[in-house]
Amino acid sequence: MRAVGHPFNVLASSEISTIHQGALRILREMGMEIQNRHLLEACAEIGILVDYAAQRARFPSSLVEQFIADAEKFNWEDFRPQVTSTAGLYHSLFHDPETGHLIEWTEEKLAAYFTLARSLPEIGKARMLGCRLPVAPVLEPLYERYYCWKYGAEPGGSIDLDPVCPHLLELYQAYADQCSLPIEEVFHANVYLVPALKLGVHEAYQVDYFREHGLRVGIGDMYAMGANTPVTVAGAVTLNLAEQLALGILNWALYGEKKLHLGCSIAPLDMRTMVYPFGRPESVIVNLMMAQLAHYYKASYSGHGGLTSAKLPSPEAGYQKALTAIPILLAGGNIWMDAGLLSCDEVCSPIQMVLDNEFLGVLDHLSMDFEVTPESLGIETILEAGPAGGYMDKEHTVRHFRTELWEPSIWTRKMLHPWLQDGSLLDVDYARNVALDIKQQHVQPMISDAVEKELLKVIQNAEKGLAD
Repeated sequence: MRAVGHPFNVLASSEISTIHQGALRILREMGMEIQNRHLLEACAEIGILVDYAAQRARFPSSLVEQFIADAEKFNWEDFRPQVTSTAGLYHSLFHDPETGHLIEWTEEKLAAYFTLARSLPEIGKARMLGCRLPVAPVLEPLYERYYCWKYGAEPGGSIDLDPVCPHLLELYQAYADQCSLPIEEVFHANVYLVPALKLGVHEAYQVDYFREHGLRVGIGDMYAMGANTPVTVAGAVTLNLAEQLALGILNWALYGEKKLHLGCSIAPLDMRTMVYPFGRPESVIVNLMMAQLAHYYKASYSGHGGLTSAKLPSPEAGYQKALTAIPILLAGGNIWMDAGLLSCDEVCSPIQMVLDNEFLGVLDHLSMDFEVTPESLGIETILEAGPAGGYMDKEHTVRHFRTELWEPSIWTRKMLHPWLQDGSLLDVDYARNVALDIKQQHVQPMISDAVEKELLKVIQNAEKGLAD
C-alpha cells in the first residue's frame, strides 16, 4: 500500500482523445523544424516526411501511432514514484547565510555549496549549468566540467557555442582516460528547444557533432504559457505532447531507441510583468494532465516541481514548492527538485537547501510503501490494550515506530513553552546553523593533481584555439 503513484484522472476520455488528435494534427501539418541536413536524413530513413529546403520534418499520423504502439511500455502497476534532488546552480547569485546578502560567487563559496549538497542525505549532490565564476563566456562549458569534477558536483551539460564542441570532446576524453572509463560513461551534454518544435541550427549542429562521435546529446524544453505555447492549459498540454512525441521519434531516428517518455516543464507567463514564474497553480494542472496522458500511453513520466519564485527563504517559497511537488507524486510521476533554488533560477541559498532537504525527506516518506498485513494491523496488540488502551509500552510500537513514523531534523518537535524557553528558533534559524557549520569545513578537491593538470591543459589549449 502506498499513498502516492496512483492515476489521478482530471481528463475525461473524450478530452484525452481531443488532445491526442490535436497533437497528431500538429505533427502531421506543422511538424518540427530541424536545421541540420544530417539529422533530417536520419528522420527520412524511418519514414518521416522531410522538406530539405524548408528544413521541416512532418510526422505522418500512422507513423506516430505506430511509434506509440511499438514503444517500450512503462509498468505503472509496479512503479513507485521516485523523489530525487540535486542542488542546481544556474545564472544565479549566492545567498550568504552569514549576512543574508545576495552576492557573486567565489570558488570558495562554490566548493562549500557543493559540499553542503553532498552532506545532506536527501540531496547528495549539486549540479551546475555553465560556470558561475568569472571566466570567458566561450570557455564556460569547459570550466563548468572542471569545477564540477574538482569539487564533486555534476556538470549540467552546457555546450553553448559550436566552436567549443571539439574542445569539450577533448576534455571529456582526458577525464575519461584519467578515470579509466569509456567516454560515454562520463559524457553529459544537453541542448534546449526554446521555440516550440524547432531544433535550431546551433543546437542541431551540436547534436549532430557528438552523434558522429558516438555520443548522445539530450534535448530538453521549457514552455511559458502565453509566450511559446497557447495561454490555455489545454493548448499548452497539447503542444507539449506533440513535442514530446516528436522528440521520442527523433531519438528513434538518431539512436534507434523506441522509448516514450513524457516530461512536463510548463509555467505561465505573468502577463503583467512578462516574467516566467515558478510555483503557480497552472503548473500543477498541466502536470496532472500530462501524468494522466502518460498512464494512457503507458509512457514514463516526470514533472518539473518543487519550484518557487520567492527571492529568499520564506512562507511563499515553502507554499510554492509544496504546491508544485506534492500533486506530481500523487498523480504517479517522478519528482525531481532543484534544492536551494529560489527566484526561479536566480538565487542559490544554502539555507533554502537545508529547508528543502527536510521537505524532500517528507516527500520520500510520503512515497514509501506501507504494509497491510496481520503484523502491521496489530490486532492482538489492540485486543491486549482494550478499550481506551495505550500503546506506548507495547512491543508492537517498538517494532514499528522507526519505520512507520517520519523523524524531522529541523521542523519543530516541541510545544510552545519549551520552544520559547529554548530560544524560539524557527526552521530557517536551524537551517542557517546547519549551513554555517558546513561552511566552516575545509573542502578538499575531489580530483588528483594529475587529473587537474590534464584538464587545465585542455582548457588552456582551447582558450588559445578559440581566441584565433
